[in-house]
Amino acid sequence: MEIEYKEILKKSVSPFEKQIQRDLTRTFPNHPYFMQESGRQALFNVAKAYSIFDQEVGYCQGLAFIIGCLLLHMSEESAFCVLIKLMGKYGLRGHFTPRMEVLHQHMYQFDNVFQQKLPVIHRHMENEGVTPSMYASQWFITLFAYRCPIELTFRVIDLLLVEGTHILVQIALAIIIRNQEKILKLKFESLVEFLCNGVFAVFGDDGNGFVEDTYRVDLPARFMARLAQQYTGEEARESKSISQEDNLRRINGQLSEHIRSVEGSLQALRLENQDITKQIIDSKMTVARTEDEKQQIRHELAQVKAEFEQYKKDMSLSYETQMNELASENRKLAERNLSLANQLTDTESMLINMKMSFAERESEFEALKRQLKDAKKL
Repeated sequence: MEIEYKEILKKSVSPFEKQIQRDLTRTFPNHPYFMQESGRQALFNVAKAYSIFDQEVGYCQGLAFIIGCLLLHMSEESAFCVLIKLMGKYGLRGHFTPRMEVLHQHMYQFDNVFQQKLPVIHRHMENEGVTPSMYASQWFITLFAYRCPIELTFRVIDLLLVEGTHILVQIALAIIIRNQEKILKLKFESLVEFLCNGVFAVFGDDGNGFVEDTYRVDLPARFMARLAQQYTGEEARESKSISQEDNLRRINGQLSEHIRSVEGSLQALRLENQDITKQIIDSKMTVARTEDEKQQIRHELAQVKAEFEQYKKDMSLSYETQMNELASENRKLAERNLSLANQLTDTESMLINMKMSFAERESEFEALKRQLKDAKKL
């Protein structure tokens, strides 16, 4: 693994390098080792190597504190190997994966044992609106190193290596117990500030007292395992509920889309119906104008006939000539009348077809209205 560490640093580039560089001066900034360039470079190297080794986890600021504690006791290569063991065998990796499964489990266990063991303090924090996520997640992610004296942090890692990750919940509860009197006196803002930055002062550098306080907290392994199982069950039910909600949202979205589609078709039919109605009105107006023209022709024909009869009476000498002229004019008028009659027939046929089309569109329109009504009922 040490050889692999060196190969990773030589050949690979991490997408987290800039973020790691920014965090170097924030990690144990007052410790002499990390005030030196060599210390910061070692921290950078191990953080970079792990972000390449475990690409799902990558890098986050909490890792730098764990790496920093290891580097104060061993070489870069050894720190890299121990970090891999802590993340894998000891389960700390679940604090840093995208879903943070183990971190959420530890938070759940802590909140439950806190409520059972220290109900008065737990109720006080609840009344002040202070939840474990405001302070305890920072403790667990950094193994308490963010504000804890470095000597106590070493004890945390020792306890973790001996007992496993469940000891973190024990340590957190021991810290609350040691500070319970002060906690009960503080209000929201002061309480959050104290929990994040001041709770470790009561221990000073008394590592032995810190360990003794931790072991005074009685949290049987079976009890912690039951809480872990309980959390897993609740998480599964919540995930199933979320999945069902997502499925209902998807179905609702599909129905909404179908309704929008039907409404769009209905609107298109309305517009088409308006066009057909306009065409029918125009056709009726054309028929009316044709009827007027027909009446006018009939009137003209009657006048011609009257004039013809008058000519027969008054023009007996040129009867045959005038008769031929009138016959010719009459033929023309008859042809015109026939043409207009044919035009009228065509117009009436077109009107019949348009009425049939209109009836079909009316039927489609009613069908779509029923379909829309059925879709909305869904």
